[in-house]
Amino acid sequence: MALVSATPVPLPKDAEIFELRPEALTIQTREYRLPGSVVVLDLVMEGRALPLQLPIAACLVMDKDRRGFLYHLRLAFDSLPESDRHLIALFIAKGRGSPELKPFAR
Repeated sequence: MALVSATPVPLPKDAEIFELRPEALTIQTREYRLPGSVVVLDLVMEGRALPLQLPIAACLVMDKDRRGFLYHLRLAFDSLPESDRHLIALFIAKGRGSPELKPFAR
């Protein structure tokens, strides 16, 4: 019996980019997500959305305050095609603009 659903889960509403690296995206949120779940989102770089379905490699508890826990979700790029990973790496290397997260637009 699998503990993780094969159905992709939406991007948490309060998700913010914490770190973007060539090998992974780390987002900050107050919503817990199970490692192994697949998150669907649009990564916007230089005004263009790149639709992604990424597995959660880790869900780390970073802080606790009156509002609850603060989590970092590490989304690995291992499952992406080489062309998408290369595009993300080029964006990082150029260092222009800041990436944004948006819910997956169908």
